Parts: sequence; structure tokens; C-alpha cells
Amino acid sequence: MKKRLTAVVVSLACAAAMLAHGGMEHVMGAVKAIGAGSVTVETVKHEMVVVLLTPKTEALRSNVKADVKLLKVGDRVVIHAAKNKDGKLEAGEVEFGPKK
Repeated sequence: MKKRLTAVVVSLACAAAMLAHGGMEHVMGAVKAIGAGSVTVETVKHEMVVVLLTPKTEALRSNVKADVKLLKVGDRVVIHAAKNKDGKLEAGEVEFGPKK
């Protein structure tokens, strides 16, 4: 019974975390390329992920509101993104800073 209760609590905690982020995915890694309206990130799992940038995308550089145009190749990023109607990842928020 105790194991079942623990499983339920863990499941609810995970669901709450997903709701807190609005179902958004986190893309973490280093910027490998910047294009017109997109950024390519090499994730911590060494996968290349393209995320679209829109006029609604908010940016934080070292925890200070910034222009996403300041993003550079090599910057470390955490991108909060959701799939759009075409199934592509679209950034809601980009947190970035220089690589360590």
C-alpha cells in the first residue's frame, strides 16, 4: 500500500510540474547555429534541435531581460518551447549566457 501511495504522489508531482510549465519542453545545451527565425541547439545528449524564434519569444541573458538578437553561437541556453500546429518547436522563452 505504501509503494502505491508513493507512486501516486510522484505521478501527481510530475503532472503538477508539467502544468507549471504549461506543457512546454526544455531544450538545454549550446547554440550551434542561428538562422533567420530559428536557433539550432546541441543538447546535453548531443542531439541537434532546431527551435523557432517568434516576435513573442522572450529572452533573458544572465537573468536580465534582453533582446534575443544578442544570442551568439556558443552561448549556453535553456529554451522553454512548445510544439506549434505544424509540430515544430517554438520558443516561448530563451535563457542564455556565455559558455563556462
